[in-house]
Amino acid sequence: MIHLDRDSYESENIEGLDLSSASIPGKEFYRCKIEGCNLTEADLSRSVFEDCAFSGCNLSNPSIKGSKLINVAFFDCKIVGLNFYDCDQLLFDCGFSKTHLQNCNFSDLKMKRADFWGCRIDECDFENAFLVEARFDESIFRQTLFHGCNLERASFFEAKGYEIDPRSNNVKKAVFSVPDVLSLIECFGVIIKNAD
Repeated sequence: MIHLDRDSYESENIEGLDLSSASIPGKEFYRCKIEGCNLTEADLSRSVFEDCAFSGCNLSNPSIKGSKLINVAFFDCKIVGLNFYDCDQLLFDCGFSKTHLQNCNFSDLKMKRADFWGCRIDECDFENAFLVEARFDESIFRQTLFHGCNLERASFFEAKGYEIDPRSNNVKKAVFSVPDVLSLIECFGVIIKNAD
């Protein structure tokens, strides 16, 4: 079992560790699989995660200030209160599937082609985010802010609950599904009635 006592890890499986409130800044992880770990309130600042996959992990309120997330995938994770804008933004590249994101901040990030497939996205902030060709297919949103975002060619196919004002976001050629696409015109005060 790995106890994270080294500075660098490569091509390792890190499983079932309880690292809640642990102070482990400045670690480097390359091509690692991190499964079933509890990282609640862990200090991961200035760490490097490159070509890593998190699966079934709890990342509630960790500190990632100055960390590098390069080609990182999150699957079936719980991520709460994570300020992704605190990461090193130069090479920021993450994807999420079947993950619960709550109170996370993606403001000002460049996330072209980012994947948020089948996620639950609650009370998150996407302000001034570059999300060209991002995929939010089958995701469920609740009280999530999109403002000043470039969502050109983004896909919200079969997504539900999003609130996107087309006056303050670029939605050119974005893909939406009926009936949820009707939420795009709510900001205009339009009344929609079904024909009987």
